[in-house]
Amino acid sequence: MKSFADRLREARVARGLTQEQLGFAVGLTKSSISAWENSRETPSFHTLPKLREVLHLTLDELICGLSSAASGSAIKDQRGEYAAHEGKVVARDAAELALLTRYRSLPGKRRAALLELLKPEA
Repeated sequence: MKSFADRLREARVARGLTQEQLGFAVGLTKSSISAWENSRETPSFHTLPKLREVLHLTLDELICGLSSAASGSAIKDQRGEYAAHEGKVVARDAAELALLTRYRSLPGKRRAALLELLKPEA
């Protein structure tokens, strides 16, 4: 099973954030994020809700690794198809998770433009 440090690093990268950007978003320094990602330190309880918000993960996903969405593995429904998990679409792999995360961070107009670009030709 992956460690908290691994899950944090993967979530940060999937959101397209540098250590410095994540640190700024939660009100800390790049060195704090680096220490967490290298298992030298752990975040305080006061910081966890901020991390949850910025990384768009539940605390179970971030701390315990309970959701397969955080690790990039898939959840299949009874028919073997990829399904929503707890109201969220679950990615099949880490690359798809990164793509979905980046899409969700786009402003509305850019999302619409991207969807228009991806429409099949009639």
